[in-house]
Amino acid sequence: MAGKKETPRQKMIGMMYLVLTALLALQVSNAVLEKFAIINGTLNQLIDDTEKSNQQQLNKIIEEGGKSEVAKIKSAVERAQKVRELTTATSAWIETLKKKMLEVSGSDKVDEKVINNHGSAVATMMIDKKSPWGRDFETKLNDYVKQLNELTGEKFGTLARAPKDIPEFANDPDHIRKDFLTFTFENTPVIAALASVTQIQSEVLEYESAALRKLAEEAGAATVRFETVIPMVRPKSSVVAAGATYEADMFISASSSALSPEMFYNGTSIPVAVDPVTGIKMGKVKFTARGGNYDAKGQSKQSFKAEIKLNDQVYPQTIEYIVAKPTIRVTTGVAPTLYMGCGNLVNIEVPALGTDYNPSFSATGAEIIRGEKIGQVTIIPNQRKVTVAVNNSGTFIGNEEFAVKNVPRPRIVAKDNNGRDIDLKNGVTAGQIAGLRINAEADENFKNEVPRDANYRIRNMSVILARGTQRVQEMTATSELVDLGAWRAIMRPGDRILVEPKNVVRMTYKGNPEPVAVGGSDIINIPVQ
Repeated sequence: MAGKKETPRQKMIGMMYLVLTALLALQVSNAVLEKFAIINGTLNQLIDDTEKSNQQQLNKIIEEGGKSEVAKIKSAVERAQKVRELTTATSAWIETLKKKMLEVSGSDKVDEKVINNHGSAVATMMIDKKSPWGRDFETKLNDYVKQLNELTGEKFGTLARAPKDIPEFANDPDHIRKDFLTFTFENTPVIAALASVTQIQSEVLEYESAALRKLAEEAGAATVRFETVIPMVRPKSSVVAAGATYEADMFISASSSALSPEMFYNGTSIPVAVDPVTGIKMGKVKFTARGGNYDAKGQSKQSFKAEIKLNDQVYPQTIEYIVAKPTIRVTTGVAPTLYMGCGNLVNIEVPALGTDYNPSFSATGAEIIRGEKIGQVTIIPNQRKVTVAVNNSGTFIGNEEFAVKNVPRPRIVAKDNNGRDIDLKNGVTAGQIAGLRINAEADENFKNEVPRDANYRIRNMSVILARGTQRVQEMTATSELVDLGAWRAIMRPGDRILVEPKNVVRMTYKGNPEPVAVGGSDIINIPVQ
């Protein structure tokens, strides 16, 4: 049932009623029937208390809401009065039914005679299709719920519940096919039938309580005074440097759980939730700040329209705020420099955005590939200047420009078979040198900044054993390793070993070979001693 709130006492009575109903099916002693009499009396007291409470609630609605000329509030007051009238009439009819049940049992009150009456006269009166009482009772309950739903806009559940509508009996094979009247009154002694009707009567009053609470909210009469009053502080800034002055406005904030405000940001409804710390209902304003037209300090004045709607009254406020131009921080290894045609790994950060940083990038003068980490990109320049546009969640942040320089030429280095550099001034000893290892080594800065692009291979070179102006021997090497074993016996002091690279390539970060221009300055001259 929409809006139903049972007190612990009501829950206990309801559970006892269910237990006694189950025991009744077992045909236990008169002791059980005596308990039904106690439950019946307790329920009647509960009905009296709820009647008084509901009337007080209506009086409060009329007192507070009746002063308003707002159509919605006036309607709520009128509907609350109709709910009270409907409930009073329904409860009075049920009282008439209860008196009729006592009359049929031969008494005018609950006494020993009624409690010990195991007769079926009352059950017959409620179940027999020739008797109008049962049908009228069910119709009265259904009409009550229907009218209550129309008056409140809520969806109250049926009061004439068959076993299928009651979880405790929904799967009971002995009851599943029974209708409301049969289930409630079949084989039921007088006092149990009377308690059953009183139980339903108490639920009628509970429904009314929920309906009046709903209408009290609409009429704004649910609260006489604010129940939550707390101090609020609005600082000029929540972050203060040590030694700086903290400034804030302190004021009183008051609210009520009975109020149901609607809140809007620039005309769009926003979610409203109860703040767990203060207990005040607060709207959740969240949007992506957009700048533009920054002043000399890098600040842009912006605003939005806030509205709170309460009881058909709208409370507007224009909220001004300042958007600071974010600072883009770029790092690319050792220095923020890009190399032409290389996969330059760059980290682009906007520290001011913190965890809200969700960037996207575009570039002119280069291809740009997003990396695995947030803010990490690979930039492959194809022009001398590159501009990278930085956006965050679709909002433009700024442009970052990069200068581009050419890839530095590698250095051709000669080593012996053990990987030691050969002294080009003193050379090698004839007959002792068995081979060479010729490498193309990347510029140190280039290797540190774009290591994935700093891998060179010598694929072809000419190796000559020269004596004076004559070529004694000559070979073509297709790898970086040169075997001189066949020349050892013919080498003489004063000879020279000339190494001239013919084909050198650089392996890019994509694994593709890129030719490297080589010339006379790359020839190595190794003296033989």
